[in-house]
Amino acid sequence: MKKRSLVYIIIFSGILLLSACGMSGAVSRMTIELESVRITDMTFAGFDAKVYLRVTNPNWFTVGVSDLSYRAYISGREVASGQAGQEISIPSGAAAEVILPVKVTYGNLGGKISQAFSGGKLDYRLAGSAVFHTWFASKTVQFDTKTRKLK
Repeated sequence: MKKRSLVYIIIFSGILLLSACGMSGAVSRMTIELESVRITDMTFAGFDAKVYLRVTNPNWFTVGVSDLSYRAYISGREVASGQAGQEISIPSGAAAEVILPVKVTYGNLGGKISQAFSGGKLDYRLAGSAVFHTWFASKTVQFDTKTRKLK
């Protein structure tokens, strides 16, 4: 009886190990894309914005996303950082929207704010990390969105 239990434990452990190794490939197919940035409030000190991300799960299983942290850059200068306060679950073959609140002070922008108010364009991007997890494994993944123009 003990020998049979040991065989089952070894087989089950092997399956879990192979599943965990496969997590790396599955996670690499997950995508985080910057959809848009919307300014929600402006004051004399700075502005609040909402950053809309789209997280896509092309896998055949549900993937959870947690511990999403980010750094926001305007014209190559870090202007804000933070974490998403929500954990989301993305069903297989689906996508979900994640909304990040960003607070930027004009002092962090340096001289770039006058460029924006005079009709110029500012480059912006978002970089960070997120933890993707399933019932069998989890992995922290870095992301860096494409640079875009803020009009």
